[in-house]
Amino acid sequence: MDERRLELKVGALVLAAVVGVLVLLWLMGELSLGSSTVLPVDFGHTGNVVEGAPVKLGGVQVGRVQAIRLQPERRDARGQPLPVRMELAVTPESLAALRSDARVTVASVGLLGEPYLELNPGTQPGGRPEGEALRGTDAPRLDLLAEHLSKFVETMSGMLEKDPEAVTGLVTNISRLSKTLDELLTENKGDVKVLASELAAASKDLRQLAQLARESLQPGGKAARLLDDAAASAAVLRSELPGLTKSAGTTLDGLAAVTGELGPEDGKRVKLALEKLTAAVGQLDSIAARADRVLGKIEAGEGTAGAVLKDPTLYNELRTLVTDLRKHPWKMLWKD
Repeated sequence: MDERRLELKVGALVLAAVVGVLVLLWLMGELSLGSSTVLPVDFGHTGNVVEGAPVKLGGVQVGRVQAIRLQPERRDARGQPLPVRMELAVTPESLAALRSDARVTVASVGLLGEPYLELNPGTQPGGRPEGEALRGTDAPRLDLLAEHLSKFVETMSGMLEKDPEAVTGLVTNISRLSKTLDELLTENKGDVKVLASELAAASKDLRQLAQLARESLQPGGKAARLLDDAAASAAVLRSELPGLTKSAGTTLDGLAAVTGELGPEDGKRVKLALEKLTAAVGQLDSIAARADRVLGKIEAGEGTAGAVLKDPTLYNELRTLVTDLRKHPWKMLWKD
């Protein structure tokens, strides 16, 4: 009986230990109970990221690096090597948030902390094509930086060994240039302030112009109305242009048919008729000028017609004479 109790206690202790380990793994993020989706990402270098490294979105962990595969022959569109393919196990919600310009960068917790992958969802409206691998942004490599720095130091050392005077002269010239600039700024301190204030005012004016342009381009603004009117005019022109083109074509065809039948003699006759028409127009102008002069004299009271219009007495006498002749027409043949 005591042996049975001992076995039960040992089993309970083992079960509690297993449960504790599982809970600890879950709290540490090593164990996920939810579903995940694989997101492939290509890198030129791992950046010291290992399998199981966290994957975060906005600083919140949404998955882990499931696998890292080596593909030595893989290249991108520019011919740069992409030998590393990382498969990320992320939540479906974070995968759905990625856009067509999404990026994956290598980051680290602190300066010397554990490296992890950070997802940048992007801003483009289109979603990420399903199944397409993302191009990851490689982390800065300290070994390459040290190599470039070493080459720079070697180059400077070689220059100092070959021509130390040139390097000394370069340093001297740089020192003189900085001193000259300092003196120039000191002497023209007021002008520099005025220039800075004018630049600030110009920048303010540019901002105001940009604001006015944005307001005018908004629906209902002047520029928007102008563009709408231009679009409406273009639409009317597009609708009316075929008919106008057809009419113009018909007119040109008629002119071609008429002019095609005219010979040299017909052309001479047309020219002679135009000359006669021009002469007739000149005569009409002369007649109109004479008529204007006659009307001017009549309005001025010159001549019989002018006197009739201007002098009511003569008009009344003529009227009386006409009335008398109507009553006694025989007076036109003899007098009393």
